[in-house]
Amino acid sequence: MSDQEILDELLKIIHICLPETETEHVNYDTVINRDLGADSMSFVMLMTKIEARFDIRIPEDSWKELSTVRDVIDAIRRAQKASANA
Repeated sequence: MSDQEILDELLKIIHICLPETETEHVNYDTVINRDLGADSMSFVMLMTKIEARFDIRIPEDSWKELSTVRDVIDAIRRAQKASANA
């Protein structure tokens, strides 16, 4: 999957978890908590749906490092690579 394809899937998940968010303005530099207004509960729901959609596991202790959409895409890529190497 390309970064754009992952972003497209993330936009769908963001729209489900944060329906009040205007996803057409979301880009790689969008800060999830600040720009999208995700609180801790919606962030957990977002990450859970991301893991399910991409069939990956992102360690919860690394979630605090995920602030932008780019960070999430990078984490998805790392988790996919780790899963492929397992």
